Amino acid sequence: MRIAYFTDTYAPEVNGVTNTLGRLSAYLERRGIRHKFFAPVYGSGSDFSGMGLDTAMRDVHRFFGFKVAVSPKSRLAFPIPVRIFQLCDEFQPDVVHVTTEFGLGHAGVIYAAIRKLPLVMSCHTDYLAYLDYYHLRPLEPIAELFFKVYYGYSHRTLAPSKYTMEQLRGKGYGNLGIWSRGIDTGGFSPGYRDGRVRAQLGIGDRFAFLFVGRISPEKGLHMLLDAIGKINEAHPGKAVFVFTGEGPYENTIRRAGYDNVIMTGFKHGRELSEIYASCDCFAQPSGTETFGNTCLEAMASGLPVAGVASGGVIDYLAHRENALLCENGDKDGFAANLLELMDDRALRRRLAEAGLKTALARDWDHIFDSLLEEYEAVIRDNTETALARAS
Repeated sequence: MRIAYFTDTYAPEVNGVTNTLGRLSAYLERRGIRHKFFAPVYGSGSDFSGMGLDTAMRDVHRFFGFKVAVSPKSRLAFPIPVRIFQLCDEFQPDVVHVTTEFGLGHAGVIYAAIRKLPLVMSCHTDYLAYLDYYHLRPLEPIAELFFKVYYGYSHRTLAPSKYTMEQLRGKGYGNLGIWSRGIDTGGFSPGYRDGRVRAQLGIGDRFAFLFVGRISPEKGLHMLLDAIGKINEAHPGKAVFVFTGEGPYENTIRRAGYDNVIMTGFKHGRELSEIYASCDCFAQPSGTETFGNTCLEAMASGLPVAGVASGGVIDYLAHRENALLCENGDKDGFAANLLELMDDRALRRRLAEAGLKTALARDWDHIFDSLLEEYEAVIRDNTETALARAS
């Protein structure tokens, strides 16, 4: 089997999609399965270390693009179609997998349609849920139409969670399946906890709440900012709030003026693993996650999780079983859950132990095995359809 991947986000950019694609590439390499990625250029001297991309240069065709205002780390490329066709025809893929909806993703859809190849598409981001956070709700009908037409070309549309799949089904999408997510329990573990990291960050003996991810409005960070004020009032001088990541909401957090907020910037690899394990509670106020990789990373690191009962996280988070959850947008409920975790050591221990068991059960190889089965099914169905038409 030969697989061509088209993506608008790839290493060295780091997010849930790029982390997953990096691990997928390493898995395919181990299995001896030929694959090529078509991805943006991020500038000279790009660092691929620690990204899980042992074949980062050999198996990737890069295309120059431009920065995106709402996500300066990203690049959007619109390659010349003739070049795409030349490279793909040389590779001769058996299946095309498109993982994003714009520049390079669009090129992959065109190639698969014209060459009549089986096309798998995966939906990683709930863009429609973002519209309110960027004051763009009037664009919803246009966006809905665009995505409906776009995914209409797919022979199989894969969602990262049952929740997201049912959302798509409710909007009339067909040929749906699930490509879930796993966790590297060697890369994220309670064993990375280190008092020296707490000292370097300035945590000391205070209770450390952690958020990891893109620092942007759609992550529900206004709820976490509200909770900081309430926790500071209830426990003055006893808590610290660590934000690991980058994004347009950073200035809003800084302008709030809290002296117990620590902004680490973007981290990955061992540094990220140590930050996770060296904090005391993971605070995830986002209700827009299609899966929620960071919650799983926190659980693998031994942290109890306070989250939102919305989005893909509800596939594996259960209130008072392995996490504390509130309704999406419930600022008071979210703050109350954080306070309860801070105050109740026994509850923290019980949720952390249950969360670790949840994380350990999510093996990447099993998830990628299931993805290959999806490819095989789509290839088989496409072949049978072509034979039926020929007869």
